[in-house]
Amino acid sequence: MTVAEKLMTAFARPDVDETTWINGLYPYLTQSGGAAYANTNPAKVPVSEITGAGSAVDGASEYALLVTVPTNIGPYVVSLTRQAPTDPWLADRITPPAR
Repeated sequence: MTVAEKLMTAFARPDVDETTWINGLYPYLTQSGGAAYANTNPAKVPVSEITGAGSAVDGASEYALLVTVPTNIGPYVVSLTRQAPTDPWLADRITPPAR
């Protein structure tokens, strides 16, 4: 399972409390990503299930990557980044499907 899939699995839990939810996301988020999602109410997150494997979007570099992850409400796009090619990928943005 990729970082984007693990992140989305942790993200797609509208039935858990806020502390449990954000603590599940922190291992996969950059510092700015963590700050962006820290005050999110998981009950308002519309996605509840990952429905397939993530796939990289064309245009990736050694330092930036977009991954589309299919969900029960459509594909989310996870923006991953890293400081060096040997660093782990971390997410700084989770974009819901267009509506």
